[in-house]
Amino acid sequence: MAGLRGNTGWVMAQRQTAAGTLATVAAPGVAAGAVKYALVGGGVAPVRNIAQLAETDANRDQGISYVASTEVQGSPQVYARDDGIGQLLQAVLGADAVTGTTPNYTHVITPSNTIPYVSLWRDVADTLWESFLDCKVSSLVIAATPGSPLTATATILGRQPTRLVADPSTSPAIPLDSGYVYNYNDATVTLSSGVTALVSQFSLTLDNTVVSQQTDNVIPIDVTEGLRKVSLSFDLIFSTLAEYNSFNYGGTSGTAVSNAIYTTSADFTFSHGANNSIEFALPSIAYQTFPIDANAAGSPIVASVTAVGQRSGSPIVTATVKNQIQVY
Repeated sequence: MAGLRGNTGWVMAQRQTAAGTLATVAAPGVAAGAVKYALVGGGVAPVRNIAQLAETDANRDQGISYVASTEVQGSPQVYARDDGIGQLLQAVLGADAVTGTTPNYTHVITPSNTIPYVSLWRDVADTLWESFLDCKVSSLVIAATPGSPLTATATILGRQPTRLVADPSTSPAIPLDSGYVYNYNDATVTLSSGVTALVSQFSLTLDNTVVSQQTDNVIPIDVTEGLRKVSLSFDLIFSTLAEYNSFNYGGTSGTAVSNAIYTTSADFTFSHGANNSIEFALPSIAYQTFPIDANAAGSPIVASVTAVGQRSGSPIVTATVKNQIQVY
């Protein structure tokens, strides 16, 4: 018997109304609905953490195995599209303020102290179907390089898997998210309040440091978020001393090393028209590294800059998504 093809499959997600209750699959609309994602890479799956008994019984063979814990883990990677990216951003940040009327809506997505529980489902080769209860997005990485598609990689941690005997996305029928794929060529970058074309790639990480809590059962009692960290990296073509001096020497024309933390702003907007766009606004970031080095090959100098969001941004990051989905 031939093996099943690996390029058939998906991951589907929908916000839960409460912990412990798997979402009832619904089409997107005026209430929270499901989004079904084709995968670029990764996935989500049940995990059984296996350990071995160990005791002083004079037997040189390893002890027998037992199940220490179970949970749901994975890092599905998808292309950034209008429908799905808003859902992922709300899942990792928490709060979504929606304005607009049919068919065009604007989602202003900001951090909250709690993030939602999400139900996930997966299909592998139209043969294996599973549901995953009480999942949270531990981190979301949005990244792109010149001329390439914008991708979103979500690190998932959840409580409980269940194998299903039928496709959960058929009633109602949930289509694959298949709209326009954003590209780095769609970007407008604003750094230190000025539009620049010198940023050649970027990666934004929204990290909730979610952990599982296990007590008296092989299934964790909960998954819960920890401290939030917002980090940014980008490649900047080196053409002036302004940002380098501000980081190292206390100002755009400084010459003396400073112990002050230089903060600035960054904004990455990807547009596909007036009613379809994704914007990431970071009002206050502090550079962590700003390397400038000569190179023997004579290539143009590029600084691979890293930075972290600062609380003083209030909110530390805002994601604004314009699309045709009313509620996630």
